[in-house]
Amino acid sequence: MPKETYSVTTPIYYVNAAPHLGTAYTTIAADTVTRYQRANGKDVALVTGMDEHGQKVADTAADHGMEPQAWCDSMEPAFRDAWEALDIQYTDFVRTTEPRHALTVQQFWQKLYDKGYLYKGAYEGWYCVHEETYYAESDLEKNEDGHLVCPDCKRPVQLMASGEENWFFKLSEFQQPLLDFYAAHPDFIMPETRRNEIVSFVSRGLKDLSISRSTFDWGVPLPFDEGHVAYVWADALLAYLTGIGYGSEERAGEFEVRWPMQYHFVGKDIIRFHCVIWPAMLM
Repeated sequence: MPKETYSVTTPIYYVNAAPHLGTAYTTIAADTVTRYQRANGKDVALVTGMDEHGQKVADTAADHGMEPQAWCDSMEPAFRDAWEALDIQYTDFVRTTEPRHALTVQQFWQKLYDKGYLYKGAYEGWYCVHEETYYAESDLEKNEDGHLVCPDCKRPVQLMASGEENWFFKLSEFQQPLLDFYAAHPDFIMPETRRNEIVSFVSRGLKDLSISRSTFDWGVPLPFDEGHVAYVWADALLAYLTGIGYGSEERAGEFEVRWPMQYHFVGKDIIRFHCVIWPAMLM
């Protein structure tokens, strides 16, 4: 009789900085849970990795006088050495620049495109480069100089109104399905304080999400529109699927056995991506 599976992920960590106390804390927590489940005889998967695409990574590489790929390659030993030093027993280390992950991203978004969940449009809004997130003006704060700043990192935001056409995911269509899901699965988001925060956020209404960029090429090309790359979260979140064999001929059958996973360990600063955007994408 096959073993019961148990699958957990850490965040896919940004490569713009070396591992630190926060990344270690989350990874150790995930490793502790999977060790316990492994000791109970379960077939465990622990997926971790590196988030290597996006404007922030490209800017960091440029600041160091390097090409983005070279910068990402230089950061891999820092993460692998840190997890080796902490004896983290991960089963897959996903780099979002790997060809196998590009295949995951392209297959996933092609399916959503085919199902009519994507459309092309222009975006104007307040954008934080550090968080790589658009914010409504009502969500922004002001610093002591009166400038609008990001509510999370407190850095100044930019008004993006370039007229650039992007592909948008119809996130707004999932407001009620998400609220229904949270109500039916009260343990989906833990602790309860964070669950209440997310329910309140979604209840105020959701805007459609830009999932592509065409003004730079540091990302996974979208298969249905040449010149557009998947942008940040539309890429990085899918590493969780790559880590358990999604779309892989070499690992045929693994995804079907392991999905859905038991837990995603995330920090409080990225819960909207994981508890709103991610489940909507999966729906």
